[in-house]
Amino acid sequence: MKNADQTRNALRRQAYELKEDLARFVDKLDSVDSEASRAVNRARLLLFETWTILCVPPDDEEDH
Repeated sequence: MKNADQTRNALRRQAYELKEDLARFVDKLDSVDSEASRAVNRARLLLFETWTILCVPPDDEEDH
């Protein structure tokens, strides 16, 4: 289980970093193309959801 936890932690960090990169990208896009900026922001929101999911330990009830 420790390896799975380490993998989840690494993926959670990566999702967070990608989300932050997209936030910076949205700032750049905003003055150029608002539609493109909104599309990237939606992707950023999905990365936040991914990060949130990875923060919650998986449900082990299926193993019983």
